[in-house]
Amino acid sequence: MLDNLKADTRRLKVWKSRKAPWYVLESLLFENGYQAVVLHRIAHWFKRRGIPFFGPFFARLSLFLTGVDISPGAEIGPGLLISHGVGLVIGGHARIGANALLLHQVTIGSPEVGRLEEMPTLGDDVFVGAGATLIGDIQVGDGARIDAMVLVSRDVPAGHRVAYRSAIEIQPLPSPPPEPSEES
Repeated sequence: MLDNLKADTRRLKVWKSRKAPWYVLESLLFENGYQAVVLHRIAHWFKRRGIPFFGPFFARLSLFLTGVDISPGAEIGPGLLISHGVGLVIGGHARIGANALLLHQVTIGSPEVGRLEEMPTLGDDVFVGAGATLIGDIQVGDGARIDAMVLVSRDVPAGHRVAYRSAIEIQPLPSPPPEPSEES
C-alpha cells in the first residue's frame, strides 16, 4: 500500500508541477481525486487482508467526501491520478495498470448487475477522458487513450485512441429569432 501511495504522490507532484513540500498536505485537504486515491488504497488494503467492515467503510467515506466511488476490490496499479473525480465509478473486479489518468464522470464496470465479474482491464499509462464509460470484460492496452464521452465495450489495442465522431451539426439559424412582444 505504501509503495503505491508513494508512486501516486510522486505522479501528483509531477502533474501539478509543484516544488513546495506543501503540495501533499494541500492535495489531501483540497484535491478530491487525491483524497479518493488515498482512501481507496486504505480500503483495498483492508479488503485484501479479509478484514471485514473497514474496506467498505473507507470506500463509502471516499464517496461521501469526494464523490468518487471506487470498490475496495478494484485492483489499481501505482501512480493513479484522478482529476476532478466527481462521479467517477470503478467496479470491484476492475483492473487498472500503473500511471492511469482518469477524469470526472468516468465509469469502469460491468455491463449489468448480474455480470459483476465482467469488468474491464486497463493496461499501463492509459488516459480516460471525462464522461467515458468502459463496460464488460474488455482489455484496454498500454498507452491507450479513451476520449471524452466515449462508450467502450470492446477491446482497445495498445497505443490506440478511441474518439467520438459527433453527428451533431451546428448550423446558423435561417433568421434571427423574433423579439418578445410587450403584450405577452
